[in-house]
Amino acid sequence: MDTNELLALLVRHREELRQWLDDEQYRHFLAMLERLREAGADADRAAMAVMAIVRSLWPVPDEAGELARLLHVYGRGAAATATVPAEDALLAALEALYAAPSARAADRPAPPPEPPASPPEPPAPSVADLVAAARRRLLAAPSREAAAGGSPAAGAGPADVIVLADPQAGRRSPDFQFDPDTGRPLDIVVRINRILLADRDPWGAADWWLGGNSWLGGAPAALLGRVPDDRLADAALALVEEDGGR
Repeated sequence: MDTNELLALLVRHREELRQWLDDEQYRHFLAMLERLREAGADADRAAMAVMAIVRSLWPVPDEAGELARLLHVYGRGAAATATVPAEDALLAALEALYAAPSARAADRPAPPPEPPASPPEPPAPSVADLVAAARRRLLAAPSREAAAGGSPAAGAGPADVIVLADPQAGRRSPDFQFDPDTGRPLDIVVRINRILLADRDPWGAADWWLGGNSWLGGAPAALLGRVPDDRLADAALALVEEDGGR
């Protein structure tokens, strides 16, 4: 079977081809036919195009009958039997194959139902929302009423002890800062609060004490008395140096 006979076979079975190839496969099949047209009188290019046409139809379903049998036979010797087709035969085949009706809707499986629309993404929190959430977290830590005049303990300077403004409870000082026996600020807390400039940025200082610290392996406030004081101070100094001296 030469190339002209192959084209005649494809035209004769065009409706079957259109039934078993989906739209994307059929477009690829037509593109291979166009490659044959572009080969013109070049026998080598024509042979390669014929092989590409046959390959575009694999696998051929067994129920294709005569078409399946002949394509199996032709496929084994396509390179040897391929010839340059007659121009009028090729153009007629292209016209007929382009015009082949698509598979009937009744023969196609029903498309899957559209998935339900995803709920809209919640808006990203604003900077103000993030700040408010962080402050609520810090105010939830155990605390005591700050002493009048801004000093929560006798002898403490303005940068010695963190004082946070709670909208409901007023001025509060986190409890971790104080010796549980004397009620006075711990020396290491005063030292680090001065490094962190707690009088200028009490929220930032509180967040350092109460937040996780990868360098120390935990929240610094929870490590008081468990980690050497100098190690805590070094961690605070490292933060200040990263921030450019604050």
